[in-house]
Amino acid sequence: MGSCWSRQATAVATPETMDRTAAARWSTTDTAAHEGRTFHAERKSPYVLPDDVLEGSRLNLQHHLIREMFGGPNYSGVTKEQLEKGLKVLDVGCGTGIWLAEMRRDFPHGDYFGVDISSTAWAETFKKLSDDNITLVQGNVLERLPFDDNTFDYVHQQAMVLAVPETQWSHVISELYRVLKPGGVLDIMEGDAAFSYYGNPGKLVTNLQRLMSESFKARGINNKIAKEMMRFVLQDGRFYNIVHQEKRSAVGWPEGDLIGSLWADDIRKGMMGLKPFATAALGIPPDQWEPTIEAFMKDSAESKAYLPAIRITACKIGGSLAGST
Repeated sequence: MGSCWSRQATAVATPETMDRTAAARWSTTDTAAHEGRTFHAERKSPYVLPDDVLEGSRLNLQHHLIREMFGGPNYSGVTKEQLEKGLKVLDVGCGTGIWLAEMRRDFPHGDYFGVDISSTAWAETFKKLSDDNITLVQGNVLERLPFDDNTFDYVHQQAMVLAVPETQWSHVISELYRVLKPGGVLDIMEGDAAFSYYGNPGKLVTNLQRLMSESFKARGINNKIAKEMMRFVLQDGRFYNIVHQEKRSAVGWPEGDLIGSLWADDIRKGMMGLKPFATAALGIPPDQWEPTIEAFMKDSAESKAYLPAIRITACKIGGSLAGST
């Protein structure tokens, strides 16, 4: 099916020129290597962001921004004293391993494990982490984590909203529950992969966000599911001591705000990473994607865009961690 763009396309996409067949093309786009960026080749995953050093740098920045958003340390639901004594810890979707590296640095008596669908990305970083006695394994939480039942004291998962189909979130939480010890702590941090606004954005922003959401939906992804995480944790009454936090972070505003500026940089780079898929899905010529992003980000900042995020901690029924009150 042809693109709605002509050779005389303007420098920035408009609501009228974005292709309405986004979902069909996005769902059939191949993944491997595009325009100098590499992507994982796991066909059983809907994840479409790159799997390379540039993306690793962005994810490391995002890690620090998320921690800043929640205004605390890397951990929640467990105490400093428990971590200092040593816990068996798992990070699901560990990416570059930055969370594990910082936890290991701060609490060296723990036993740390990371699992990620990628076996090749950030190989040098993974080797360094392995040298620091952090065990890293390849695995897919959408299927079955490569660990026995009741293995870990603390399971952490962060920023997986674009990696998990909406119909599989229940399964993912069940897998995290399965590998936790009775009394073990689950710690989930998720944010929407779409802006919300205090103001009224223009047609470019609203249309682009809608079509991107449709494209993710074609891959089974609900990119605005963060606020629904609680229902998956509450299912079947498997957890207790559930704590739910909600935060918002401004993106690109107010003027001169460092955190808002860094979030804008993170989102801009993430959208550039989506270029092969977004341009195919929306019918935008590749050379017009970057100026379209800039127009999108400018309008979003002027409309007071923000990212909503949640953090949920909960204990698995059947016991309690040593040192718990």
